[in-house]
Amino acid sequence: MDVDPVEPTEQMAPTAEGPVHAHAGPQAMDTEPQLRVSDISAMLPVLPDVESTGEYVHRWRVDDWAQAKTEKRKYSPDFEFGGSLWRILLFPNGNNNDHLSVFLDCRDAGKQPKDSTWHICLQFGIAAVNPVDESIFKHNIAQHRYNPNEEDWGFNHLCKLTHLYTACDGLAKPLVENNQLDIIIYMRAIKDESGILWHNFTNYDSKKMTGCVGLKNQGATCYMNSLLQSLYFVNYFRSAVFNIPTDTEEPTKSIPLALQRIFYQLQFSESSVGTTELTKSFGWDTLDSFMQHDVQEFNRVLQDNLETKMKGTKAEGAISRLFVGKYKSYIKCLHVQYESSRVEDFYDIQLNVKGFKNLRESFVDYVAVETLDGDNKYQAEGHGLQDARKGVIFTEFPPVLHLQLKRFEYDMERDAMVKINDRYEFPNEIDLSEFLDESVQTSKGPQKYILHGVLVHAGDVGGGHYCAFLRAEKDGKWFKFDDDRVTPVTYKDATEENFGVDADASAKIRMVKRFTNAYMLVYVRESSADEILKPITADDIPEHLRRRFDEERLVSEQKRKDREEQHLFFNIKYILDQDIAEHTGFDLCNYEDKSLALSNIRTIRVRKDLTLRAFKEMIAESLALPSAANVTVWSLVSRQNKTIRADAEITAEDKTLEQIKDTMLKTADFRFYIDLTGLKKPEEESCLIFLKRYDPATGQIKYVGKAFFNKMQRIVDALPEIMAISKLEGNIKVYEEVKPGMIDPTEITKTFGACELGNGDILCVQNEMTPADIETLEDKRTSNVVFYFEDYRNRLPVVFKHKNREKEVAMPDLELVLSKKMTYDSVVAKLGSAIKWDANKIQLFSQSGTTKQAIKRSPTITLQEMTNPGYYVSNAGVTTLYFELLNIDLSVLETKRYLKVMYVDRMLHEHDPIDLLVAKTAKASEILDDLHGKLKIAPGGTGKLRLFEVYGFKIHRVFEADDFASIVGEFSTLYVEEIPAEEFGMVEGDKLVNVGHFNKEPSRPHGVPFKFVVIKGELFSATKARLIARAGIAEKDAAKAKFFIVSTFQKPKPIEDEDILSDVEIGPSDFLGIDHVDKSGRSARMGGERAIKIFNLDEEDASELKFGREFQDAQALLISEVKVLLEATDESREIDGASTELSVEWAFFLPWDLT
Repeated sequence: MDVDPVEPTEQMAPTAEGPVHAHAGPQAMDTEPQLRVSDISAMLPVLPDVESTGEYVHRWRVDDWAQAKTEKRKYSPDFEFGGSLWRILLFPNGNNNDHLSVFLDCRDAGKQPKDSTWHICLQFGIAAVNPVDESIFKHNIAQHRYNPNEEDWGFNHLCKLTHLYTACDGLAKPLVENNQLDIIIYMRAIKDESGILWHNFTNYDSKKMTGCVGLKNQGATCYMNSLLQSLYFVNYFRSAVFNIPTDTEEPTKSIPLALQRIFYQLQFSESSVGTTELTKSFGWDTLDSFMQHDVQEFNRVLQDNLETKMKGTKAEGAISRLFVGKYKSYIKCLHVQYESSRVEDFYDIQLNVKGFKNLRESFVDYVAVETLDGDNKYQAEGHGLQDARKGVIFTEFPPVLHLQLKRFEYDMERDAMVKINDRYEFPNEIDLSEFLDESVQTSKGPQKYILHGVLVHAGDVGGGHYCAFLRAEKDGKWFKFDDDRVTPVTYKDATEENFGVDADASAKIRMVKRFTNAYMLVYVRESSADEILKPITADDIPEHLRRRFDEERLVSEQKRKDREEQHLFFNIKYILDQDIAEHTGFDLCNYEDKSLALSNIRTIRVRKDLTLRAFKEMIAESLALPSAANVTVWSLVSRQNKTIRADAEITAEDKTLEQIKDTMLKTADFRFYIDLTGLKKPEEESCLIFLKRYDPATGQIKYVGKAFFNKMQRIVDALPEIMAISKLEGNIKVYEEVKPGMIDPTEITKTFGACELGNGDILCVQNEMTPADIETLEDKRTSNVVFYFEDYRNRLPVVFKHKNREKEVAMPDLELVLSKKMTYDSVVAKLGSAIKWDANKIQLFSQSGTTKQAIKRSPTITLQEMTNPGYYVSNAGVTTLYFELLNIDLSVLETKRYLKVMYVDRMLHEHDPIDLLVAKTAKASEILDDLHGKLKIAPGGTGKLRLFEVYGFKIHRVFEADDFASIVGEFSTLYVEEIPAEEFGMVEGDKLVNVGHFNKEPSRPHGVPFKFVVIKGELFSATKARLIARAGIAEKDAAKAKFFIVSTFQKPKPIEDEDILSDVEIGPSDFLGIDHVDKSGRSARMGGERAIKIFNLDEEDASELKFGREFQDAQALLISEVKVLLEATDESREIDGASTELSVEWAFFLPWDLT
């Protein structure tokens, strides 16, 4: 809400009990001599940039102040202003404070519906005035949007109550005189041109106010939202997207389908639209959605992808027809007939902002002509050196012109990107004819463009916020699209407010506008506007899309309705006999123990007021039963011993399910066992027993049924019935499932009651095994059901993943059900059998964070220990182990170690790494002997090798001949080099020091560190020459290089040419640092913006698309490097001729390895 310099700060309202609803402003201002209380222009300053529709002054005299003080609140008579009734609300004794509280109440506001858009924008002041002398007063001013939800506004602290009766604060006398006090209201109605003046956006409806809806922000996707909205309002583009065939594509894998959905919802939805499916179709994860990028790079990547998807469809070529223009870079000789030129496409034009006042000046600069003469003549083929002109000229502008304002530039002095916030004007209309090549001006027709969109960035280089100002029609109204909120704005809001800030602007204006300015402009050719912005109706959208999205809308609306009615429903979970039969573990089912296979638990959503009888009929209908006559419902409860059992039959058929739940034990879930057999309880003393049969021969258990048994009946007497149900013959043994881990034999001579068996208990039966029977079993432990459950309790599904899947041929994940008690060797035996690989040549790994750790092989370590988070951390929720396939036995490998050694030649150039498998007890001398046979060392050197370890681009250790391989660090890099001859010529007083590279600061190291000889008494000017030669730094870079002594926790000490390094104390952890540009491509610089990537591409365009500010960051370096490399060739002049500054587009196609 726009606010006055004096902004209301307190919000309170009067009621009989205290402040609740009206709104209070700040402390009253002291009386100023120049103010005249009867003059509204003196009391209410004129607000800038708004129009007044009327003014009014109203005076209310409180004739009997003593009587007024007996009331908690007092109202003035109604008065009329601006077509509405008003009244003053006064708290003579303060609104629960020690100040006079006065509010202005709009009577009509309270009479409007709460969801009405009725409002009045009012600037007003309230003064408490002495009735005899108007120079004695206290007053304050405010501004407010009166509406049905905020019908009063004013000041809780207009003046202290003591000021009413005592002259103070410079007043000649008190405010109350002759038992009277005047309250004066100054009112100025303000025209709400935008429709949202001083709006607090509570319950704001974008669709209702603007006819448009916004896009939800996923975290940092405002840049994407602003561009999508601008593309949506290019109706020709929207139509082309709708016409991409997507009827057979999956929503989360198809970028066109996801974009079609967004465009469709933007057109027809009543509320803001989500973009999650679009980002999922990009292949992005949550982190990508919280990474902010700029509009230009996202536009490039998205349009490249869409253009590929449009090939071979009705929409093919739409992007080129809309957004692609052409320019010609040329070099034309002045005195001979020779011209070198090249015509190229562009999707947008990048215009300089720094140093220019407006759009036209930037275009003039873009096509500015440079003369090549004197020492800079052009080498024309067949004509020798010639005076020439070079420049760029446009040959065709697209119908929709995207102009990227270069608000972000590389500052050479700061060595960083900076944002240009200078004022830069752009018009509503611009004629670009003068920037077209004269040879095509006539054929191309009018080049008048009208402003269609302004994309704005608020913030700085480190981050910020994007929004868009757009209009849907050629001469339509302007709207601001700020993520999920769309508001009407004025033309000035869309343009002038986003020009940036004048250098001579006031400090206050610079603070407000400093970081908010236009970043991208969208212009539409006037002659093409009617076609490009032609309205799209529902009939213009393919029928299959309308049908698909309307069905999705109905589903979404049903979900919304379900959420609104959620309090009327609850879920009931239930199991049937067939579900129990599919469960092979403890109990009737497994609800919660995720370490074991979970049961198939059915869920049904029902109204709480449904009766049990109706619920049974619903179940019968859902299971296609002829009737509900045989349906009985039992409560399914969790006992204290962690078992789940059927507890009691529910028979109150006329009670509602909510009433039934209230009588049951309170559990998180409402759970039933439902019997469909019609089994009836024969007598009151009967209990329902569930039966399972165990087969020792197969090692399997099976649910076989249930029956009622009298609690006074002996179990032995019930055996015939139990055996009949279990289909067993001969001698049998009976066990009770007491709880997990407790399977006890039952005393069959006792009664069911004596064995404490009741409803829902489970008996397991099996044939009794003779010694001869046991001998026939493959695993003799399976002879009784007790072992089965012990084994079942230790079962653990493990997912095995190939550790080097990204480097080798990918192997699919493999899931095996193993025992937690299995040893390392047993696990790899099972795995080896499954993947057809020698178990002795498999190594297992666990994962902690992003690091995979080898699990130490031991004859006693169990699978449970290998997967226990307290021992080795695995992926949350899934037991995962990684494996590697070896070429040697693990027992041999465990005595050896893999080493990866980088060879650096005499110029410190790195060569391909060498892989070595050495014994952990191998000495450095043995490793060097092995390397000697693998390296091709150029003749003429010492032939002596040095092995050293690097960590963080610094030498950590130089290995002595007797050092063991086992001391090599896990995360360090090994290097081997030929020892330079000068080290063998060292004399007393010479030093061997470490040297490292960095760029600007030691925290940004790069390159390969090395050893260097410091000669006794040598000036650094001579040392530097040797050092530059040893480091292989190019001459042009050496001139810019700086040299320091770098010590831990101390500021680097610069080295001057007259210094003698041999006299400087250089500690063992210190090093000689060279500050120069990193060309290695391997630096430790962290952070920075990730390039936008869309991963969900077809195979033919699966190469990564990268555009981003990292190219702009490297722009200055690339310019200098390319010019140095090509300075003697004609090509260098042609590159120069393309633009006065190398563009990001050029940088993209240049080789990165400039060395």
